[in-house]
Parts: sequence; C-alpha cells; structure tokens
Amino acid sequence: MKIETHIPAKISALAVSVAFALSSGAMTVWPDYFSVTVPPNIAPLNFEVGGCPPGAKVEAVMTGAGSSRLAAEGPEILWNDDAWRGFLAENKGGKYEISLVISTNGVALSALVATNVVSESPIDSHLTYRLIPPSYTGFSEMGTYLRCLENFEERPIYRNVQADFSQCVNCHTHNAASPSNYLFHTRAYKGGTTIVSPRYGKFKVDLKADGFVSAGVYPAWHPSGDFVAFSLNETRQSFFAVNPEKIEVMDLQSDLILYSLADNKIKVVEMDPEVFECFPTWSPDGTALFTVRAITPFKDTSESEAVRGDRVFNSATNIFYDLAVRPFDARKRTFGAPETIFDGRAIKKSVIHPRVSPDGRWLVAAIASHGVFHIWHRDSDLYIFDFEKKSIRPLAELNSAESESYHTFSSAGEWMVFSSRRDDGTYTRPYFAKFDKENGTFSKPFLLPAKRPRDHWRRMKSYNIPEFSAGPVAESASELRDIVDSEPRKAVVEE
Repeated sequence: MKIETHIPAKISALAVSVAFALSSGAMTVWPDYFSVTVPPNIAPLNFEVGGCPPGAKVEAVMTGAGSSRLAAEGPEILWNDDAWRGFLAENKGGKYEISLVISTNGVALSALVATNVVSESPIDSHLTYRLIPPSYTGFSEMGTYLRCLENFEERPIYRNVQADFSQCVNCHTHNAASPSNYLFHTRAYKGGTTIVSPRYGKFKVDLKADGFVSAGVYPAWHPSGDFVAFSLNETRQSFFAVNPEKIEVMDLQSDLILYSLADNKIKVVEMDPEVFECFPTWSPDGTALFTVRAITPFKDTSESEAVRGDRVFNSATNIFYDLAVRPFDARKRTFGAPETIFDGRAIKKSVIHPRVSPDGRWLVAAIASHGVFHIWHRDSDLYIFDFEKKSIRPLAELNSAESESYHTFSSAGEWMVFSSRRDDGTYTRPYFAKFDKENGTFSKPFLLPAKRPRDHWRRMKSYNIPEFSAGPVAESASELRDIVDSEPRKAVVEE
C-alpha cells in the first residue's frame, strides 16, 4: 500500500500568545486557552495576562448555557476548582463564551471575546511522562511521573534517586492506556525492563543477548498484551559548534525483536547491518507491525563506536527513514516481509514515531529533513496518513515553528497529546487537541493545565514521552523499586 506524498515547506509559526492591540503597548495571554475545544473532565485552564498598565483591572468571565457563569480576576486568572468542574458539567456538549476585559478607573482599555467548546468526549484521566533536563547534562535525577488531568495532582511512578546507584529511567509505555499494563527501562544499576502485566505478573527482564547491539529500547505492546516489539539501538550524540540546532542524536545501529511474555522468549525480526529499523507500533487489531526503516551504507559493525559514529555523523543529513509495515500472525509468531508505505528517502524526508488511531484508519507520524531524533530538529512537524484515501497531509492545525515530536492517541481515539517546543524552543511540553475521526482533523491545541501558569517556566525540565493512562497506576514507588532492585529474568533467544 503506497501513500501519495506531498511535503510542503515548513508552515509559518503559530501564535504563542494572544496579543491585544493597545496604545500603550501589547498585552499577552499565556497559555492561549481561547477558541479551543476542551474535554469535560479537564483541570482548570488557568492563564495569566502580561504587559498590563499599572493599576489595571483584569477580569475574565465564562458564560455558558442557561445561567451558568464563572468569573475570576487577574492578572493571574485562577479558576475555582469546584466551580470549574460544575461549569464544564453544565456545558458538556455545548459552547461557552469567554471574555477578558482590561480596564483602568472603570474605563475598558481592551477586551477579548472567544467561544470555547466543551466536548462530549472525556479525555483519559491521567498522563505519564519523564521529567528530564537536557539529556546532554547527565541523568543524575530523572523519573517517570503520573499527572491527573482532571486536577493538578502529580506523583512519581519511579525515580532513579530511589536506587542506590545512578540509573537512567526511560521508555515507559502503556498498553492502550491501561494503568495495569505498562513497562519501563532502567539502565546502569541492575539494568533491565520492568513489566507490569495483569496476565503475567510483575517482573524485570533482561533482553540483552549475545550478538545484540543493546537490550530492548523503543517498545510497542501488542494489543493482546502477550507480546512486546522492541527496537535494539546503539546511539550517539554529537554537538554542533555553529548550527541553529543544538545537537544531533543518531543511530549507529538498530534492529528489531519480539518478546513473548508467555514463555520469556525473544524472536529476532530484523538484524541486517544495512538496515536501521526502530520505533515499532502495532495496528489496533494486532495483525500488522509498523516501523521506520533506513537503508544505510554502514555495513561494518565491527568498527569501534567512535569510528562508526563519525561516519554516521558525517552522513547524518543523508539518512532518511521510511515508514514500513509487515503482517503478523500472533498464533504462529511469524512476520511477513516489510512493505514501504512512505518512501522518505525518495523525497529526502525522514519519518519517525508512527502511531495508529484506535479505529485503524489514521496514522500520525513526525517528519523532518533527516535522521531519527526529531525532538532535536526544529523542522519536525506532525503529519497524518489516511489509509482509506491513501493520502498524507501536514497537521497545520497542530504544527509550529519549533519541534513537534512524540504523540499518542487517547484510548478512545478522541484526543491526542503531542510534544512541542513552541513556547521557548528549548523545553518540551505536552499539548492536547480534539480529534475528528471522520475528517482526520484536530482542534486548536492547548497546553497542559498548571495550577499557576508560571509553574511551567519554573520547571526547567522537559516532559518526555507523554503517554495516556486511563487511571492511576496501582503500584507504589517502593513496590516498583523492589522490582527494579531484583535480579532480572534472562530472556531466551529462539533458535
């Protein structure tokens, strides 16, 4: 199945804030929560108004159906939690008007009026993510966190400071947003993959075997919960002396395996030195596995990492990943040959992070000029593939002048969360948008709500790999620490 490709130039930047025309200067609103569609169970969308004249009064009013009304005064607009929940409940499936008036001595200087929509469709109640400093500064303190989207509660799932030795905590993922079926990796100290499964229990597994370039890295749960596909990756980061980008992170080699939880066995899917293959993701029915694949000229994997890394870096801008799919028979645990459905190399574009909508019709991926770590590529945009019409288009309604990268559909396919650096070009933050499953379009995105908007600026860490969870995970941090601290099962490679 070929997808017709048309990749336009980078679109113009989206407005980061709402600006007011005012004789004394420009006032701004951040985050921009105007003209958006919101879930009926989202936390209060608090925002702040900047650049107001001294002594100015700032008042925001939300007016909905019937007599429903909610008001707050600024310049920090902090809605009452209980009143907010009641207001959304009254206006679920409808619209409300939000007005912002700035006045001095009773005279209105400026006003903004917009209409917001309260969707009938709730969003998954929780979001999991890593909080990390820029990766090149080290990993002395990091972890995975659970945030309730219905309020502002955040708690750690597991942090590396709980261990007795330095660790990297990474690549957490849920199976279809299930809070009882997830995994994450820990590297260095007693490294392995911690798995929580309602069918197979809670344990740690070692997926590194002779001849493997690494243990399992980027995971994808099979919908049955019986298998996890992993890419094996050997990566390297290099820094630019003079370049608009800060850093280039590259694969030196990447392969593909399938892990079976039922019998603790690994099946090698792809281990070709001429092919880099990673970021697996399953079709909703589990009959197909999507990956991204690059054909490389680097056949000699016996070279030192430094030598091979230099060769890859010197050719980094000429490595392009295609989107491919291969059929899967779960009963036999066999795969068919991969078929390229998006030829990135032909148009000198690189696609990563494919994610399929729960109804199987749509796939969203990040596309940039080259390479496989688009979080470091400012030109990275999100694109949507329509399998029914066999077409692709850029998601102009979501993209910005900065990097858009990791993204996930909600369990019902009604919402998407994606990673964006649009606010400052440095830190990645999660944005949400309502998805129209009939037309393949998204509403205007909005930033993860914060108790106080400036908390986003105070938190000098990136939200990495945002994943939906339909509820809180049951395991405590201490229980997970015991699993991480245990001896791992050694997975067996099938002959």
